[in-house]
Amino acid sequence: MTDAATLSAPMAILGSGLCIPDEDVAGTLGFADAGVDASILSPLLRRRTSNATRVAISAAGRACAAAGGNHTLPAIFVSSVGEMQVTDQLCRSITRREFPLSPTLFHNSVHNTAAGYWSMATGSMAAMQAMGALDDGLALGLLEAWCQLQTVTEQVLLVVFDETLPVQLLPDYAWQTCAFALVLGQEVHGYPWLHRPFQSTAPDPEMTVMAFPARNPAMACLPLFQALQQATGGKRQIALSPGARPWRVDMVIP
Repeated sequence: MTDAATLSAPMAILGSGLCIPDEDVAGTLGFADAGVDASILSPLLRRRTSNATRVAISAAGRACAAAGGNHTLPAIFVSSVGEMQVTDQLCRSITRREFPLSPTLFHNSVHNTAAGYWSMATGSMAAMQAMGALDDGLALGLLEAWCQLQTVTEQVLLVVFDETLPVQLLPDYAWQTCAFALVLGQEVHGYPWLHRPFQSTAPDPEMTVMAFPARNPAMACLPLFQALQQATGGKRQIALSPGARPWRVDMVIP
């Protein structure tokens, strides 16, 4: 494959999944059956996990089920702030001098918590990584997935999630918890597919209001998920981030 052909290689959307725990928010956005379903976790693991992890795993499970049920793919978990509610609990314990600190809270506070629990729940030994890029998380997660599909794997699971932050950190905003997952693959025949994400030099006026911290960065996934639900054939361009040089991606639905 030539360099030019590689750069233009598409990636198929084999399955997708969404989780928005607040039913009212999900209904307002036009999504049904988007609640938390972390049944893939054993009861013991489910009791130990945070809300952010359960939401991420819910979206991942739905995407894998839609793609045929393979839960042992290489995976990329993307979150702008990770386990911030757990981190907030730890910080409060420290200020109150509540020692020793909870071991469960401590190991649930790292950025790769969701990836770790997903690995334990599915028995997957595939490579996994955790990323954080604030508003650019969805775009750079897609770019990482595209790179992996060109080099090391035929399919990859991408999960983008963020939870509501403690009010002390974002007193003027109320992020809605949201997670989105895609199973992406090399074989595009019969599937919706995406080109490699790219940065534009023209700002998108409709995306300016989504700038961090005004809106949960994971919600940048909603236009892409809506396009998949509508399943209207043709090519469209989807904005992935705000800013002076926003990320975009071209999507084709056969």
